Amino acid sequence: MSVAQQQEETIKFYTGNYCPYCRKVKKELDRLGLDYDAVNADADGRWEVIELSGQRAIPIVTIDDEVLVDSTNIVRELRSRYA
Repeated sequence: MSVAQQQEETIKFYTGNYCPYCRKVKKELDRLGLDYDAVNADADGRWEVIELSGQRAIPIVTIDDEVLVDSTNIVRELRSRYA
């Protein structure tokens, strides 16, 4: 059974078009085969980003009700949970 089949949490990925840190997180999500909903924070999701983290910085990943910020921290947490 793959990680994606075992995944029960809902993952939401707040990203932007010109964000190198977002590309780093997207690459890891894809490498791990995780299902996630991407929200373009540059377009419609910026208010959600501010609401979740109190800041405008992306990327942000939510796993159910848990909010993860900082690309290095996000990648580390994804690997510890799903690798």
